[in-house]
Amino acid sequence: MKLFEAIVRVQDLKKTFRTSGSILQTIMGKGEQIRAVDDVSLDIMKGEVLGLVGESGSGKTTLGRLLLRLEEPDSGKIYFEGADFTAVKEQSRIREFRRRMQMIFQDPYDSINPRMRVREIVGEPLRVHGRGLNERDRFERIIEILEDVKLTPAKNYVDRYPHELSGGQRQRVAIARTLM
Repeated sequence: MKLFEAIVRVQDLKKTFRTSGSILQTIMGKGEQIRAVDDVSLDIMKGEVLGLVGESGSGKTTLGRLLLRLEEPDSGKIYFEGADFTAVKEQSRIREFRRRMQMIFQDPYDSINPRMRVREIVGEPLRVHGRGLNERDRFERIIEILEDVKLTPAKNYVDRYPHELSGGQRQRVAIARTLM
């Protein structure tokens, strides 16, 4: 990657959804089309943080889901480190990319599992992506990350559930998970 080259480049990204009307309209493939993402282009430079701001229903979450390939775009390109990420078909490569790029949702209560303790939520990326750490090392890393996001003392938070935290604390848990 060259100096000043975007780590993520999005060109002319589009995504539409068809609203479901009657059963007949659904079967016929008819119904109103909603343009959730309409011709979005942007560059994200290395070390840069992107914040999307907009009204409810303006396409922020859809754009994030497209960038992570949780949804497929109707058209447009997504480049990661200069390579066309929209052309990648192998799930293992897509998972590797997702490990390096995360979203933090505005309402963390919707994006974290309410049945998991903080230690499980924050430690899940380590478990899923298997970074070769034993359980003790994983726990120490979880404590370190929780302290980095100012959930201190971290040992007071690791066994709590999301409903036992304030909105701001849940946001910090979501950020900690992203940093993992």
